[in-house]
Amino acid sequence: MISRFLEKRVEIDMEEPGRKPGNTLELEYYLLENEAGGNESGSIFGVEIREKNQGVLNEIKNYYNIFSSREDTLNLVKMLARNTVTPSTLPYVLDDMLGT
Repeated sequence: MISRFLEKRVEIDMEEPGRKPGNTLELEYYLLENEAGGNESGSIFGVEIREKNQGVLNEIKNYYNIFSSREDTLNLVKMLARNTVTPSTLPYVLDDMLGT
């Protein structure tokens, strides 16, 4: 069974000159926990990013089974949020970081 925990929400104002205000991009960063892992704690962790534009869900990208440590995964989620990584760029970032 996979559990999903919202860890961070980042809102980006996409307002451009000449456009009406309120054009926002919202990124939500989740920690994923799969209780079926084979490590000591019985869990293995992953990440998910959801992108919403003005409240409408545009894209979701998730990766399971990245780390066996909750702490390592939380650090990854924080780094992704700090750098406003989007779902479409997540595979490239993980590949650069982890060589997946």
